[in-house]
Amino acid sequence: MTKAPQPNSAREVFEQAKRLSLAKDLDSFADLFAPDGVHELPFAPPGIPRRLEGRETLRGYFAAITGTPLKHASFENMTVYETTDPGVIIAEYDAHGTVTSTRRPYRLRYVQVVKVRDGQITLWRDYWDPLASAELLGRIPELLSRYGGSHD
Repeated sequence: MTKAPQPNSAREVFEQAKRLSLAKDLDSFADLFAPDGVHELPFAPPGIPRRLEGRETLRGYFAAITGTPLKHASFENMTVYETTDPGVIIAEYDAHGTVTSTRRPYRLRYVQVVKVRDGQITLWRDYWDPLASAELLGRIPELLSRYGGSHD
């Protein structure tokens, strides 16, 4: 059997990452990162790392989050912006899915900056709304308590 060609451009790598994400193949998603690749989550709330460094660290993190009840079914309203650096793209899209614990449908908006060198992700900067995710999962009180606040 012939192995599928490895994606090379930033857009190709991003598209492969989205396919693997929908297939719930996060181990293969981790393989798209360079050995020293970085995943940043600048708006991550307390309890979620804002920076993960290294493919194996990412593999462990992705394995730990596979049990999330947020199950993306599709990515829609996708816009990918090319930059002056051919190895960098910016993507905006909506993730549509279902909260498996409640069967509640959702739409979450994402913006991602992806940097690729030699066909591997060197940086994946992930911007999403943690408050919207917490609301979907019924975790607003938990989120507020992590910030030292309370919820009546």
